[in-house]
Amino acid sequence: MSDVTTNALRGIVKTLGDVVAPAIPADDPLAIQELKMTVRYLSFCRERVDHLYARARYELTFYAGLTAQCGRLLASPDRKLADELISLCESAQALLVQTGAAIGALREQTQALMSRLTRLLSEITNTDVLLKVERSIVHASAEITAFERAWYLPLKLERFPAQVRPLSSFIAIHPLEST
Repeated sequence: MSDVTTNALRGIVKTLGDVVAPAIPADDPLAIQELKMTVRYLSFCRERVDHLYARARYELTFYAGLTAQCGRLLASPDRKLADELISLCESAQALLVQTGAAIGALREQTQALMSRLTRLLSEITNTDVLLKVERSIVHASAEITAFERAWYLPLKLERFPAQVRPLSSFIAIHPLEST
């Protein structure tokens, strides 16, 4: 049986617009606004559902790279922390090369990397090293923020949408699909 997720989402959006919207009393602007937001988000989900796996792989790759970079910065002053980060990166890389790795496993590993990076900042005792690690994280945040802006662009929340890089600059998008 073929996957009907996108068709089901399309049908739900159509039903909400054609059946539910006209049934909302005109004197209930909050209900109308909430329905519009729901329809917009469901439409966004329909557009992005095919790319969720690519998103999970991109995020894991990104955070594994950032974790490795932080590990290299710690290599000489704190070998134990550096080795722990390297081990986490190796686990992430093993998952990335695993054929058919579950999306949940990708997300779990990404969360583990993000959590470890957060805790890492409070464990570094050398001020110079801490400054380098913080700079590395702040610098990397520009790229993940650019990705998030591209991902959520269809929601039309961007003040300057022309300045947002296309999603295809981060993850593979089939040429016939929208970005």
